[in-house]
Amino acid sequence: MLKLRRRLVQSLGLSSLCAALPGVAQAQTLPKPWVIYDDGLQNGWQNWSWAKVKLEVPIGGGKPIEVQGDPWSALALHHDAFSTAGFSKLSFFINGGVEGGQTLLIKAMIGGKAIDADFRIQLKAKAWAKVEVPLKDIAAADTQIDTVILQGGASAYPAYYVTRIQLE
Repeated sequence: MLKLRRRLVQSLGLSSLCAALPGVAQAQTLPKPWVIYDDGLQNGWQNWSWAKVKLEVPIGGGKPIEVQGDPWSALALHHDAFSTAGFSKLSFFINGGVEGGQTLLIKAMIGGKAIDADFRIQLKAKAWAKVEVPLKDIAAADTQIDTVILQGGASAYPAYYVTRIQLE
């Protein structure tokens, strides 16, 4: 019903009235790719992490995020809720730091609750790798989300580095 209302409002050219109608979200026009972090947070994204996080750490020619954590802590990047329609993946570059070996769960959240799906990666020491996470694999395709998280497991984990985080 909500999708039908949205389509009707948009087809009548009444998108500016969307905010005034109960249950009808404002139409979004998000750039593709939509950059979350690249040498700093971009496009209204915020750091809501519950891990030890340092933003814009100068390394080489870039400024990645440094993340270190206690069990189950996470890098959490938050934005006002938005639709993932039109995006197919989350991508980023990540480095396991000096030690490597960290196992991370990649998840999406809405309203402070993690969507029930995981995508696991294991980091290599001293090596940058590009990671592409299909949104369907974390149950975040064609839905509303407000946060993406990279979460550690049951053990504390050494520092890793991540940059060029974006939705494509």
